[in-house]
Amino acid sequence: MTSPPDPSFASQLGIFRRFLLALYLGKRGYRAALITYGIGFWIFASGAMLIAFWQIDPPAVILPVRVVLLHLGLFILVMMTFPIVRCAFDVDDETRPKSRFRRVMEPTVIAVFSPFYVMLIVASFIQFAAPVIFGSG
Repeated sequence: MTSPPDPSFASQLGIFRRFLLALYLGKRGYRAALITYGIGFWIFASGAMLIAFWQIDPPAVILPVRVVLLHLGLFILVMMTFPIVRCAFDVDDETRPKSRFRRVMEPTVIAVFSPFYVMLIVASFIQFAAPVIFGSG
């Protein structure tokens, strides 16, 4: 008896890529998009709390951790805005809320805060990339 071959890394990466694309395009449904948005928010909040706790003289290991948490969380928040708004108004989506109030208010609140998150991620990029682009003078 032979066991089935283990899937290669490339095929696993392709499966993961297709999953992320389906999630971003809203094919996984409103509930999955909202859960992913919530995970992104808590990742961002964890990075922000690390900044708030250690403003002066943080430990060396905390600096890259808070940068990664902050940027990963902001990226997830920005990218998951579209699927939430799309799925909330999709009549065929079975996972969207039954309450009309929740169907309108949740995507509205998320869409209102999205420009703020885009501004934060762009400002952070400028802060880290400006010395590289314009020289450290």
